[in-house]
Amino acid sequence: MIGSTATSVDVLQAAIRAFGLPVLFGVFVLKGALVGKVFPTSVFLPGYVVGGGFTGREAALVVVVVTIAHVLGQLALYLAVSRYGWSVLEELPYVELDPQSPRYRRLDRWFQRYGGLAIFTTNVVPVSRGIIAVPAALSSYSAGRYAFHMSIATALYHSVYVGAALASVAVLA
Repeated sequence: MIGSTATSVDVLQAAIRAFGLPVLFGVFVLKGALVGKVFPTSVFLPGYVVGGGFTGREAALVVVVVTIAHVLGQLALYLAVSRYGWSVLEELPYVELDPQSPRYRRLDRWFQRYGGLAIFTTNVVPVSRGIIAVPAALSSYSAGRYAFHMSIATALYHSVYVGAALASVAVLA
């Protein structure tokens, strides 16, 4: 029985290593574009790292890949809103953002007041990630500056999740 369990774990780890990163890349592009919000980062990212049995160097590669994917998704959203306005948001599933809602107005005021700091902060806070793209795009905020602030925050955010997964494996080993 123990031998079959070990074999099953080996097969699962091999599947995760073979197919997981491309799947994760796709999920994180969708998350960046706000469409993939149904996939909780707090479950998928650490689960992938733990399930794959990754080392520190391999986990760092995971952080880089999911960060690039998330940045691409958020930039796509930013550029689409910049070009087409609110109509883009009406077409996206799982995105409920009303320009008249107190939540959006507060976010817009915060963006107008703090700019890059607001972009950075909202991309580090789990619940608000990505939504700042809307007021940034509608205000004609520089795409380069937006990408810079968002990329740094996103790398930090993903590093924390992956680091926590590695630390938990080390503690339990």
